[in-house]
Amino acid sequence: MSKGDPVVAVVKAKYDPHLKDKILKVFKLIGPLKVENYSKVAIKINLCDARSPDTGAITHPLFLDAFLTCFRDIYPDVPVYVVESDSSVVLADEYVNWFGFTKVFEKHKVTWVNLSKTETTTVNLNGGYFEKLKIPKILLDSYIVSMAKLKTNSLTKISCCLKNMFGCLPKIRKYIYHSHIGDVIADLNSILRPKLCIVDGIIGMGGAQGPSFGVPIPAGVIIGGLDPVAVDAACSHIIGFRPFFIGHIRKSKSRGIGSMRYSLVGDEPPNVDFEISTIDRFAFKVGLFLQGLAKKESSRVG
Repeated sequence: MSKGDPVVAVVKAKYDPHLKDKILKVFKLIGPLKVENYSKVAIKINLCDARSPDTGAITHPLFLDAFLTCFRDIYPDVPVYVVESDSSVVLADEYVNWFGFTKVFEKHKVTWVNLSKTETTTVNLNGGYFEKLKIPKILLDSYIVSMAKLKTNSLTKISCCLKNMFGCLPKIRKYIYHSHIGDVIADLNSILRPKLCIVDGIIGMGGAQGPSFGVPIPAGVIIGGLDPVAVDAACSHIIGFRPFFIGHIRKSKSRGIGSMRYSLVGDEPPNVDFEISTIDRFAFKVGLFLQGLAKKESSRVG
């Protein structure tokens, strides 16, 4: 690490009345958010499977509530949208009701948007996978916040800020992209680069079978920054992986989305076992290899 590397903040926290202050500390450590340069804010939460917040698999409504309380104190008038899409295992409209998000939306006067049911536009790009990509129109001129979880993923090893943006694809059958997941994630972030990345690791998720069968990991930490690659690189080290060997982090860095170098500020990173054994690491590699052999099921138009 050297002077000039992106700052990544680590702050110890719990789901308690002090959570707002901990999130504000993250904001102060990483520097000006510069939200005023945008007409609206889109917070990409993380929903996957019908797993409750206490499992560490999805955004915790208490975390979103504390974030919005803090955010509204600074930016009381900016329009805020909370977004997620449907998938083969996500019924986004139902999940926000089941898991207590609707009350949070009402409390803070924010608008919920299901990205699978909103207006889209097609953009051209010379990507690693896509030549053209259909994306939700609402995101194009938004200050995007990637509100991710600190967790493992059976397909991508970790699922933090960069992978969280995969849910911005309005397509429901997103699994058709799994055999090219690293390039797809890098392509998405090249168009919809998060301006703020904040990772809820108060209860994270570990094990080799996340998110569907991952195990809760009480890491007791928030990780935040303005560079999505740097934040994910820091998260991968905390979980126990080298970021260079995580395809979507490496590809995103190569695409100029961010830096794998970073400067840690705040509290000491937690020394927590994310329950990934040597056998599990081998399983990750085999799974990725098999995904690479999978039959290509889609064209290069998203």
